[in-house]
Amino acid sequence: MGKYQISKEEFCLFCRLLYDRHLVTGVGGNVSARIGNRFFVTPSGYSLRALSPDMVVTLDQKGRVLEGGAPTKDVGMHMGVLGIRPHINVVCHVHGAFIIAASAFLDPGPDTLPPITPGFAYFAHPLRMVPFKVPGTKEFASATTEQFSHPACRALLLQNHGLVTTGENLEEAVNIAEEIDETARIYLMTNGKAKAISAEDVRKIKGSASGP
Repeated sequence: MGKYQISKEEFCLFCRLLYDRHLVTGVGGNVSARIGNRFFVTPSGYSLRALSPDMVVTLDQKGRVLEGGAPTKDVGMHMGVLGIRPHINVVCHVHGAFIIAASAFLDPGPDTLPPITPGFAYFAHPLRMVPFKVPGTKEFASATTEQFSHPACRALLLQNHGLVTTGENLEEAVNIAEEIDETARIYLMTNGKAKAISAEDVRKIKGSASGP
């Protein structure tokens, strides 16, 4: 904690990448990053495709605005997750169409989307999902934060809403979002009938030092 450093320009670059990858649309989605004892957060009401450094909101450890305008309405969720996971520096919340479609098709629980790709098995399995909560509410922030209290939880599906991913840095959090989006797309393309990787092979993949 406290060692991760990134400029506002780099923060905006990764935010635009989420838009370019069709993981967010319009003014949807939000991102936060822990920078020492401060936090960068995306602003409320602006598209990630056009985010510029002067628009990035800076918060203190209590969530008070130090620089910029109003933070995303999901700021409570971001501060909650970062607060209980000191080794996590980044939280990404995305609304990819394939992710939302899968979340509307699957049932909430501790293990939802099956491990049908090595990348998903390595980075995100098992993937939890919580029942729908209204975005921006205390209930949403609380339900999401509670799931990330599990040390192995790196990502969380939100029923009929989207996905939250975490990482030690922005690249990791975005990579996990892309892996889950790809797996959701394949799952839907196969009408939910894709064969899952066996539990034994999932263990082997997760145990690989070189990744998937």
